[in-house]
Amino acid sequence: MTKADAQVDAAFVLAVLLAVTMAAPAAAAPGPPDLVSLCVQVRPAFVFIGGGSGVVVRPDGLMLTNDHVIEGKRTHAVRLGDGSTFTARLLGTDPVGDLAVLKLDLPEGATAPCLQLGDSETLAVGDDTLAVGNPFGLGVLDQSPTFTAGIVSALHHSQGTYTECIVTDTELNPGNSGGPLIDMSGRVVGINGQISTRFGLRSNTGLGFAISARQIRLWLPRLEAAGGGEVKHGRIAGLRFRDAEDDLSESVTIADVAEGSTAARAGFRAGDTILSLDGAAVANRLRLAGLVGIYPEGHECEVAVRRGDAEERLTVTLVAPKRCQIGMRFERPGGDDLTPRVAAVEDGSPAAAAGLRPGDEIVSLDGKALDFSSREQVRTFERSLRMSFNEGRIFVVTVRRHDESADAPATTVDLRLVAK
Repeated sequence: MTKADAQVDAAFVLAVLLAVTMAAPAAAAPGPPDLVSLCVQVRPAFVFIGGGSGVVVRPDGLMLTNDHVIEGKRTHAVRLGDGSTFTARLLGTDPVGDLAVLKLDLPEGATAPCLQLGDSETLAVGDDTLAVGNPFGLGVLDQSPTFTAGIVSALHHSQGTYTECIVTDTELNPGNSGGPLIDMSGRVVGINGQISTRFGLRSNTGLGFAISARQIRLWLPRLEAAGGGEVKHGRIAGLRFRDAEDDLSESVTIADVAEGSTAARAGFRAGDTILSLDGAAVANRLRLAGLVGIYPEGHECEVAVRRGDAEERLTVTLVAPKRCQIGMRFERPGGDDLTPRVAAVEDGSPAAAAGLRPGDEIVSLDGKALDFSSREQVRTFERSLRMSFNEGRIFVVTVRRHDESADAPATTVDLRLVAK
């Protein structure tokens, strides 16, 4: 074969390849989800309950809704999306996290239509979602729930008592509470419960908040076994954190640990910087509160801390808050003197244990100077200190204490009030 022949053959092969490529049909782009089929699929498991919504997540009739939907009632007449009606009985509730678990009274051997509880940890911002609910009672008109579609707007968000929740622009309105947030496979990835509103209008402004399926899984065993009662949230009792202005890195550094507290028994020390909780990175105190907030009492957490140049791993069991009063009262303001001054300290109280005594002038609390301009402000401050606080809380109180000698200069003493 001559060189010219080889060049002709190569050109011919190239031309054939180009022709085949151009003639081959392009791979079909994935089409939009079939929302009609998805709505038909999820509708039977939806639950009309009171003025809100719910969803069945197990064939035995286990259902989820919000605590604020059940309004403290233990039994409810409910109707499913397929038209069947049942009595639902409360198994357990979490008023702080706004989650309630009920069980349908099914005939022996019967099962209920249900949806699978999905994995919210696989969600990503931008994922499509579907909300099923009864906004403004619209579902009552045709005995069918309504459906709205949107996307995941944010993850791991804290919104009031909703910690680590899912943010979505899927339209939610009053009546959607307790209904499911669905992924495009028809799985429940959250329970819708809150919306963002403006100008006092109870209608959606583009942000809805859902309790994540991850949090629901953590709570289900305890809520099922609660006998219709309440399951409480857990916390790490006995930690006080360094003020933000003293911690420019915005890390979570421990300033103090209450002696004998849960934190002390777990091995936390002043100066420790919290790095992660159960493997999730902790960037700031808000993130730490969000992570702790998804767990019930009794949950055992692994906390990584930086101690000096080393990393330590501590195991701590979360405890439910217990309440404790500080145990002191103030003198009534006289004339223009608005200084909060201790009048009496209860024997055996945290105030007494901290060394506070009558006549002490409170200069600052937790680093914030007290400068009152009215008697009402003084009374409000006193009322706040008469409240019950969680065990293990540490207050930093600066007082001015005058010696018996009138000529003695005033001194400032830092005292810690440990309610335990």
